[in-house]
Amino acid sequence: MLKTIVVVILTALLAVSALCMIGPQIMIIVPLAVVAGIVLAILRSSVSLVCFGYPLTFGLVSACVGFWEVAGYERTVPFAISVALGVGGIGLIAAGLWKALPALPPQPVSDC
Repeated sequence: MLKTIVVVILTALLAVSALCMIGPQIMIIVPLAVVAGIVLAILRSSVSLVCFGYPLTFGLVSACVGFWEVAGYERTVPFAISVALGVGGIGLIAAGLWKALPALPPQPVSDC
């Protein structure tokens, strides 16, 4: 149960941090995440899923910006593609964190 909570919280934090990619810094963040993902994949680490999923979460930011800036954008194919990429990125992050985090033993309840 504790592992599930940790994975959900970390996944949500990483998804929200995709807001940091707005602007020119995306030109540094995305290649760095992809290279880190490749290196970690070669080392057979499940954290590589997190690195590959993080840039994809920008799709949700893109969909959100388009929704607020363009009337009727939520009924377009680019909106659906952005949402699908973002949700796929969140799925990769959650899967990578789930595999990477150790199984946490249940904590005994202490008597008061």
